[in-house]
Order: sequence, then structure tokens, then C-alpha cells
Amino acid sequence: MYLILMQPGNYRRRIFSHNYVGAKPVAMMLLETMNLCIVTARFFPQLVGSGTSAFILARELQLRGHSVTVLTDASLRGNPEHKSLAFDVRYINDFEAFATGKAGFAAALDDLYKNIVTIKPDIIHACNFMPMFLLSIIKPLLCEFPIVFTFFNTPVLKKRVAGYFSNHLLDVQLGRFVIEQDAYNKMILGSKYYVAAAQSLGANPDKIRFSYLPPDIQPFLSNNSVKTDKAIVGEISPKALERPYIILPSRITAQKGIIEAVRALDIVNRKSTQRDGYNLLLTGMACPFDQKYADRVWDEIRALNLQDRIIVPASRIKREHLASFYRESKMVIIPSWYEGLGLSAIEAQVLGVVLAASDTVGLNEVVRDGFNGLTFSPRDSKSLADCILRIDQGEVDIDELTRNAKLSAKRFSIDRHLADIEACYREVLANKR
Repeated sequence: MYLILMQPGNYRRRIFSHNYVGAKPVAMMLLETMNLCIVTARFFPQLVGSGTSAFILARELQLRGHSVTVLTDASLRGNPEHKSLAFDVRYINDFEAFATGKAGFAAALDDLYKNIVTIKPDIIHACNFMPMFLLSIIKPLLCEFPIVFTFFNTPVLKKRVAGYFSNHLLDVQLGRFVIEQDAYNKMILGSKYYVAAAQSLGANPDKIRFSYLPPDIQPFLSNNSVKTDKAIVGEISPKALERPYIILPSRITAQKGIIEAVRALDIVNRKSTQRDGYNLLLTGMACPFDQKYADRVWDEIRALNLQDRIIVPASRIKREHLASFYRESKMVIIPSWYEGLGLSAIEAQVLGVVLAASDTVGLNEVVRDGFNGLTFSPRDSKSLADCILRIDQGEVDIDELTRNAKLSAKRFSIDRHLADIEACYREVLANKR
């Protein structure tokens, strides 16, 4: 193998010949490594879609030889799980607090600017509307640094756009401001629904690149069993797992349809062929910004006398353990009102677990009823219950369903997605020169 390094500024070119790059054989491969800055208000280990996607992006880009720095909220400073990361993580004061209306944006803007001019990245990658909003304000001071923009908030026109404000008009104005400012060089979006939403807000189609978001399956490669692994069972009472269980892999917030799932469980257990019915495992914790909804969930559980049927972990379930709960569940349900795509649904398909999901935006790009899963009407507990009972009563061919699901999941390739992102970066840099 020979290596040539060229370094005009921060941009480095590496040429590899007749050898391996990672585990992939190449006859001749040209790799351009970049100095990248990922800006995200939420990040690992937070179990939030935007934070998880930003983490996957940072990890995979670093594995491909790029220099990666993540700028995220200062509330994550000192997190012990960050010490093991192979890339740099720096912290922005009041980032999340500003995004949730609990602080002004002076501190966030100041820290953001200082860090970027210190890093001197080839590319800034903004993850979500609020980071892009801040970057739009200071873009005139950062004109030498191109910006790629990705959003993970799920726009639902007439209801929410950026997902930060309860007032619809404010939320719409934030989304439109970000798009109209046009401070980004390119937008790369992870579902067809995201593309349609961006265009509805006025985004220039020529600036949009589409590439399906992939799930993070790396932690799912272990074949541990929740029934035998004490480290896993320690997070949830072993007794709670004695009964067959249905898994809902989501944090506890309204748009995830938790209350609808609880009501569906009550219906199912009155009609199930299972002698003792099912438990429901909620893998996520209550959303800190929606505690009122979590209280409503528990009010509903008590009203239906389901306290001994709902399993909630005492602490965050680690990603590498989550796969074990998936595999040993009876089925996975995704009762969301809307999703940008639905990475949890794809995870279930990858693992070959029977899946039932809402027939709604985002998820309908992943699940086809009767082919690779079952679908039901969103916000409809009876429709969800009927779907579960079809599986419970043997009305569907589970083997065919899960076989098709595994094949369908191959569309959501992390290697393909990262290749698309790198191509997007190269295009932006080429146009800059």
C-alpha cells in the first residue's frame, strides 16, 4: 500500500492501492479525508432520534478516516460515556435550554462561533432546525465554512414544523426562517417525507439530496439473551419477563402513541389466546420536556388496572441490550402519530421480529401491510388491538412476514448512506473552489 498526503488547509487527500481500507478490498481507491464539525443540540447517550442519528454520523465518519468534532449541549458535559468516543466532543452553553425556551441564545451563539473558528472545519453539518437557526444568524461571520443541513424533526403541516414551539405559528416561522435564510450549501434528508416537507417550506430542490437514514445495528450484533444475561435482566425485573411481552421502543411522549398502546393492551388481554395475556415493555424513559404526558400515561394505566402489565426500566436500556429484548418479545409495535422515517421499525425488521406500525407518514415508507409487517390506523387503540390479535390468533404467516422484513431492511444501508453523505460533502467542497 502506498499513501500520498496533500494538505491544502485542512483538506487531506489519501490514495490507497492494492490493499484493504477497513475490511473492504480495493484495486485503487481515492479517499479524501476532511475536518468535519457536527452541530447537534441532542446527542449520545440521549435516546432521541436526532441525537442517535448525529452519533451514528460522527462515529461512521470517524471510522472512514475523517477528523470529527461534535458540538452539543453543555448539559452532557462530563458524561462518562463520552470518554470512550474516538472523536472529539465539545459543549455549547444553553444549547438545549435555548431550544426549549428556557434561556436566551447569546451564550449558545457565542460558544458556537468560538468553537467553529477554532476547529476551522472543511464542512459544518447542522443536525436539526435549531442548530441551523443559530448558524443562519452567524453565517456572515462563517462564510468560509460550508454548511450541510439535515433535519430529523418531523414536520406535520398545520400542526408542527420544527417541533420546538407549542404555538403553531411560531413553529412554522422558525422552519420557514431557516429555509428562507438559505445559509446552507446543501441539504441531505433521510426520507421521502422529509424531502416533501422541505419543499413545502420553500427549499430549493436543487439543494436537496435524498438518502435513507440507516438504523444503528452495530450494538445489535450480540446474541445475548435477556433470560440468561444478568447485566441485562438487572435493568428489568426478571419476574416481569415471565409473561409473553410486546415491546414499544420509544421514549414516553405524546406523538409516540403510548396511551393508545396501553388501551390496546387492555383490549388484547381480554381477547387473547395466550392464557395469561401479555405485558407491555416501554423501553424509553419519560421525556423531560413532557412530564405532564407521562403523568397522563400512568393515570391511564391505573384507571385500567394494568400496573402489573406495564414494564418500565429503572434506568436507560443500553443499545446493545435492546436487541435482546426485541428478539425475545412476541412482537414490536410502533403506534406513533407520525415519524420522519421510523428507525425502530427498521431495527425490528433487521432482527426479524414481527412488526405492527401506524399507517402514517414516515412509517409508510418502511412497512407494507401484510408484506413486511402489519399496519393500523394511527391514534386508534382498537385498530392497534385488532392488529395484535391477528398475530396472536395465527391469522398471518409470521415466517413470511419476517423473511420479507429482513429483505426490505437492506434498503437502509449505513454504508450506502455514508457514501451519499461523503459525496454530498465532496460536491459542496468542489463548488467552493
